[in-house]
Amino acid sequence: MKIVQVKKLKKNYKILFDSGDELIASEDFLITAHLFKDQEFTPEEFQALQAQSGYDRGLQLAMNYISYQLRTKKEVDQYLKEKEFSSQDRPKILARLEELKVIDDRFYAESFVRTQLSLGDKGPKQLQQKMKAKGLDDDTIAYGLTFYTKDDEVALAEAVAIKLNKRIHHKSHRERLQKIRMGLMQKGYDSAIIEQVMSELTLELDEDEEEVALEKAGQQLLRRHARLPLHQREQKIKQALYTKGFALDRIQIFLEKERENEE
Repeated sequence: MKIVQVKKLKKNYKILFDSGDELIASEDFLITAHLFKDQEFTPEEFQALQAQSGYDRGLQLAMNYISYQLRTKKEVDQYLKEKEFSSQDRPKILARLEELKVIDDRFYAESFVRTQLSLGDKGPKQLQQKMKAKGLDDDTIAYGLTFYTKDDEVALAEAVAIKLNKRIHHKSHRERLQKIRMGLMQKGYDSAIIEQVMSELTLELDEDEEEVALEKAGQQLLRRHARLPLHQREQKIKQALYTKGFALDRIQIFLEKERENEE
């Protein structure tokens, strides 16, 4: 088998043989394997070149993929699969990358957790789910979470609770407590930590704020149900405001005041 043409592609080279076969090779492999025009190879040598070329291209492509950010073994394998590298080449490429320490799932887990502690607001359960989605096994995830201490969790949960409270200050006192608790649960904090944070959270009932919140919610409901008969309208408003956490006596005062305004 003789090489009849060496064609430059965007990143690699296409090697054409007089047999009609072709080979895609990186520049490094082109040089080391002496893939130049008029070079001759036996069919057995060509098969060996094919195997080595796929491994070489996959390794370089994976190295480039990893160079932008840390990747898990599963992510690199999936990337190579999408690039149509064979199930024979991928394990060898991954093994070489692990040997070179450019992919290391334990290091990834540690780095991921430390970064989330510095920049994020998620609890350990959510981090566990995210690492699972990245392809990390249970032991590696457990190792990563050793860098997430209970003190870290309490501090982050407190910060999240305070932030949530500021965002929903226009809600009733009871609804704020419910939403803060739910927000902490959704972000993956442990139930015991949530209870601790909620018990320590300074969120006293402010009469003036509660009045403003009730007025705002009540007026929105009045506009929404303006076309209903008075009795039906008041029932719907009363039910909605109670569901939002406002006290029945306050709701009744609001409705009586609005009734007087209409008269």
